[in-house]
Amino acid sequence: MSKNQPHTRIDYTAPLQSIIQYTFPELRINKCGWYIEFYAYDETLEKLRRKRIKVNCIKPAKARRQYANGIIARLAVQLQTGWSPWKKGTKEKMLLFSEIIDYYIKHIERAYQQKLYRQTTYDNYKSMIRRFIAYNNARQQPIKYIKQLDKQFCVDFLENVYIKQGLSAQYRNNCLIFLKTFCRWCQARDYMESNPATGVPALNYRLCSKKRTSIPTAVLKDIRDYLYKNDRYFLLSAYLLYYCCVRPTEQVQLRLHYFDLQNATLTIPGNISKNHNTQAVTLPIKVIHLMIELDIFANPADYYLFSTGLRPGNKAISRRMLGKHWDRLRTALKLRDEYQFYSLKDTGITDMLKHKISNISVRDQARHSSLSITNIYARAINNEADKDILQIDGDF
Repeated sequence: MSKNQPHTRIDYTAPLQSIIQYTFPELRINKCGWYIEFYAYDETLEKLRRKRIKVNCIKPAKARRQYANGIIARLAVQLQTGWSPWKKGTKEKMLLFSEIIDYYIKHIERAYQQKLYRQTTYDNYKSMIRRFIAYNNARQQPIKYIKQLDKQFCVDFLENVYIKQGLSAQYRNNCLIFLKTFCRWCQARDYMESNPATGVPALNYRLCSKKRTSIPTAVLKDIRDYLYKNDRYFLLSAYLLYYCCVRPTEQVQLRLHYFDLQNATLTIPGNISKNHNTQAVTLPIKVIHLMIELDIFANPADYYLFSTGLRPGNKAISRRMLGKHWDRLRTALKLRDEYQFYSLKDTGITDMLKHKISNISVRDQARHSSLSITNIYARAINNEADKDILQIDGDF
């Protein structure tokens, strides 16, 4: 339609066919990006009004064009039946739930490739999306359009996770965070008008206590002896978690040139660190001796510390590989479920504090963001009588 072409006023006494006014939607590609454009009648203004739907966020171009063609086809059908984008509550009708989910997956994959998500966050989101899709498919009446994703759907999904699937309260709350994030993403792109997950409350934090617990000294010795005999490369991983507080996600990204044996330090770059800060931690002599014993530094400096078989190599592995080694260890030693791989980090921190290492030194070794976090561990070990104070004989 030409910009100078006058808009025709509508006679509300005319038959329905004369009231329906629109132009067929078309895909436009120019320097402003890709968008679908059409005109539809606005009853409030009593004239045709231009509508644009941006599709720039879809990548690659082939998928973007397919997505746009799908929207155009549905728009054409709806416009022929009298639908208007200017009627309140109708703007999301043409957006299929399955398509939006597919493009959200592409969005988080792209964000992960650009290092905006850590491996753990990416894996958790992918897992929750699969669970989300499976829940919808199993419903007696699965939702088809994104508009149908309302508060009740969110509540029902979370109840399914917590009650029917028997997952933890913490996981249920993590799913709620995922829902809110996904709906905000949809809202920002005009896929939905409001965030239906906003009003859904999280479960009480008292129900979300950590399942893992610190590992007693006797059990630590059993773990050390078993791994030294059967899996020494994984023992090195366990040492890095216990003595250096290097998380599993960080461990599988470590390269040999991050280690400085002369200064007994390990520098963890910001691009692999949880807090995105480049920081150095101390390498205890015990850890260095094990690395030398395993002849770790006979390999090229750009090799990953843990690659295939947990030996140094040029191929990155998933953190799940470390978890599999821990599962085999736990089965062999019949460890309690509360003794998890990550328990080594908690235990290492509390043991440093028990050995009277200063809170500041422990904070730096654990790379805590503040001393208050380290103090939480300190308070946890203060439930025993202090031997020095027990024997005190003052002047009073």
